[in-house]
Amino acid sequence: MSLLPFSLFIYLYTTGSLFYDTIHYILHQGTNSPWRLLRFLSTCHQYHHFHYNQSLNFNDRYLKRNIFIALPLELLCQMLGSVVGRIIAQPYLHPTNIPILNQCLSLTLLIQITRTLLVMTMSGRDSNHIITFDTVPKDTNWVFVGPHFHALHHIHPDRYMGSMIKLVDWVAGTAYSFRHKRVILTGGTGAFGSALEKQLLCEGVRGITKLRYGRDWTHGDFTRVGCILREADILILAHGSKDVDAMAANCHSSIQLIETFLEEKEKYKTRGKKPTPMPEIWYIGSEIELHPAWGIPELQRYSASKRAFVPYARGLYQNPKVLYRHIVPAAFQSSMGKAIVSADWAASVTMWWIHRGAWYVPVTYTGLAVVNYFKFRFGRGC
Repeated sequence: MSLLPFSLFIYLYTTGSLFYDTIHYILHQGTNSPWRLLRFLSTCHQYHHFHYNQSLNFNDRYLKRNIFIALPLELLCQMLGSVVGRIIAQPYLHPTNIPILNQCLSLTLLIQITRTLLVMTMSGRDSNHIITFDTVPKDTNWVFVGPHFHALHHIHPDRYMGSMIKLVDWVAGTAYSFRHKRVILTGGTGAFGSALEKQLLCEGVRGITKLRYGRDWTHGDFTRVGCILREADILILAHGSKDVDAMAANCHSSIQLIETFLEEKEKYKTRGKKPTPMPEIWYIGSEIELHPAWGIPELQRYSASKRAFVPYARGLYQNPKVLYRHIVPAAFQSSMGKAIVSADWAASVTMWWIHRGAWYVPVTYTGLAVVNYFKFRFGRGC
């Protein structure tokens, strides 16, 4: 049995989805457009967001406008996208296969229409608009769009644009939103911490509080940070050491700060009309998690401390109640050593990946951080 009909159907349905995602992105940028038509279409789509709002609650005041204005607009874009996909595919097919292409297009359009009619009969409450969340959801699928990812779009309407796959979000960098988030940063006076702070301030975060070793915490005393961590949405651990305290700095104190952060967030969790933000943790790892220390004492200490943290990090990565990002940079210029790239470059690449939803963030020019992903995700022990 030929796979051509099935392949063409998947292709046409996907092009319809991606075409809609592209228009979807444009509509969210077009609210204040000088073009009247774009402003009108943007308003039509906004009825969908008024109906299922940023608090992930339904407002039936906008039910009819969602059903009879927003949903037909979405359907029209999907159908048009599939037609465009058919036009693009035709020159690449043998003439004897054109009837199959036309049949697949007809089937695709029929399914798109049927799906939209079913959603209308369900008052707009399809699989992506039926779940309510007490906590902002954690989306675990890197490729496909589900209810968790789409819920994030309703919380942050200018982000998370995908309807079936996340290609448009990867290209546009709209798979994450920093807006209004409160950040706690350790190592903020270091090269990478300072560079990351500059990047974050450009993203519209609500504020950045820098914790300093010796003032706010020590390796044996974390009593002063609880009330500070309580107010944070994101905890970024950018401090580090290659000295004799490397294990305490890079592993033990990082674990204790994380545990304190999570305890405080759980203890003072508030329930309101909006979903509670999920605690988010970024840890700055190193490519030395993979490569040897070459017999250099300070690198041996550094390697041992970074690798000791990995099993704990792996558990956080898989924890459904925490959004954990493991950032693995190649060497960059800092007080800890010289390198061919700057900390600003490393921070910029970090943000590029996070904009695309990455949890494991390979900041590399050597490629080792990419290979290290498999050891981090599927390895055992340190």
